[in-house]
Amino acid sequence: MLTEFQKRKLMKLFSMYDACNLGVLKISDFECLAQRLADLRGWKVDSSSYEDISSKFIYLWNRMRSEIKNVYNSQPEVLNNPDAWSTQIRTQVTLEEWFTYFEVVLPNPDYHQEVLTLSDAIFTVVDTDQSGNLDKVEWAELFRAYNISVIYVDETFAKIDGNGDGNLSKDEVMTMIKEFYFSNDPEAAGSYMFGPI
Repeated sequence: MLTEFQKRKLMKLFSMYDACNLGVLKISDFECLAQRLADLRGWKVDSSSYEDISSKFIYLWNRMRSEIKNVYNSQPEVLNNPDAWSTQIRTQVTLEEWFTYFEVVLPNPDYHQEVLTLSDAIFTVVDTDQSGNLDKVEWAELFRAYNISVIYVDETFAKIDGNGDGNLSKDEVMTMIKEFYFSNDPEAAGSYMFGPI
């Protein structure tokens, strides 16, 4: 069962993935995020780099829908009506269904690795100068891609720049990602890496 604090973080994440600002998630949101990230590097739609990042977002979309379908299909009222889940889940995911998804995947160690794999790929894309670190300009680009207000860039950057060197190493970012997704500690700096929750 998700805590209220976890739900607040997941609401933040939901809004980040809701690229079209419709209040539900659709495949177009995931395609849009892949496009925005690819645009940071000037990757064309038919390039292997574009295909790589796009496939990771489409996998996430499909995995989420599959997990939600499995939950629905385990409920007696759905077993008596096998198409009950499909009308809505086929094309969109609501916030409540988003919570359902995370109740299933957060305890799964394999999901922890999936989060880190996707985060690593996003880090590589956003690291536009390929320095192995993110500076504040690159951090702001990540915020723009995910519809996060850039007014939080300075505050969040300072929170997660553990050594205060003005750059975010991959290790720093990955540590904060783990806190954001998997910590239930309101004091954990990573919980606020994308701004207020």
